[in-house]
Amino acid sequence: MPLLEIVSVSKSYGSVRALRNVSFDVNSGEYICVLGPTGAGKTTLLKIISGLILPDKGRILLEGEDITYNPPETRNMSYMPQGYALFPHLTVWDNVAYSIYVKNLPRKIVEESLKMIGLYHRRYSYTYELSGGQQQRVALARALAARSKILLLDEPLSALDLLLNIELRYELKNLCKSLNLTVIHVTHNTEVALSIADRIIVLRKGVVQQIGSPNEVYIRPRNLFVANFLSELNIMEGIFRGMRLGKCIVDVERLGRLNIISEPLSSWHIIVAYRPEDIYLFKKPNYSENIFRGVIEEIEFLGFITRYYVSINGLSIKVDSWYYDENNFGKGDKIYVYFPPLNGILLPYPKEGILKAISPG
Repeated sequence: MPLLEIVSVSKSYGSVRALRNVSFDVNSGEYICVLGPTGAGKTTLLKIISGLILPDKGRILLEGEDITYNPPETRNMSYMPQGYALFPHLTVWDNVAYSIYVKNLPRKIVEESLKMIGLYHRRYSYTYELSGGQQQRVALARALAARSKILLLDEPLSALDLLLNIELRYELKNLCKSLNLTVIHVTHNTEVALSIADRIIVLRKGVVQQIGSPNEVYIRPRNLFVANFLSELNIMEGIFRGMRLGKCIVDVERLGRLNIISEPLSSWHIIVAYRPEDIYLFKKPNYSENIFRGVIEEIEFLGFITRYYVSINGLSIKVDSWYYDENNFGKGDKIYVYFPPLNGILLPYPKEGILKAISPG
């Protein structure tokens, strides 16, 4: 039996439908990331699970027991809101220790939690003396210190700088795993979700788009929104012509014929998508298929990658390379662009059109 079950939960605010028949299970000790753009319904979902607001319909089950209408204090869940909700008249130590006093837990838990977030040295400071990022870390420490069965985190890392975000995200997951906590972590940051989640739930306009492991939702996105939200894409419109030797044959306007290793689609009007890092540039045509002549129009040095903007018969393609050699490719160079058959993503052409299909709201 799953530890937590969300069954057909819906919630509206007037004419705005925040959640629409959301259903999923959470297993004990699992680290779930709910991923989606602003306005997708992520915070509303957390508040319903925590008991802070009631759903219009649907049920919340904890170990098989219906807790939909139970008050928050009886659910054995710790909720860290986006706004931190810290006590300004209490010190950092007392803010984190609040749940310790209520639950009569050992004081060493407070020390451990503050050391984990790197603020033990500020334990006697008041929260209004801290920066926004430091306040967010105190709120995270307080949620961890409660030692509840389920931890509900609403954008816990959003106010942190990049290096601290990367460091703390792994420490957070490792600590939760060591304490056997079950975590539902809401975020709009795809990198965070892909790097630490056991499973990802992708939300858009209150509707679950896909549930799966990070590898599954990234490699096999269910629709164009999921594919485009998880990473940048080169999106091309194509016509599916059939199968040959296990490959889909697709004609792409202005590009030409592509052979893609994929399951056949029922639709003839399709989308071909390639991530910039999945396309390669060569000075010579090293392959017999999926290779086209192009011209480099622009080059951007982005640190760990170099982005090339390539024109192929007027079709603009973004290509990311993990290294940069000034003598390799230059602006205006005529090169060959290779689209590996295994890297292509084939999806039916969305009925609402491409722009509406990838729109977050």
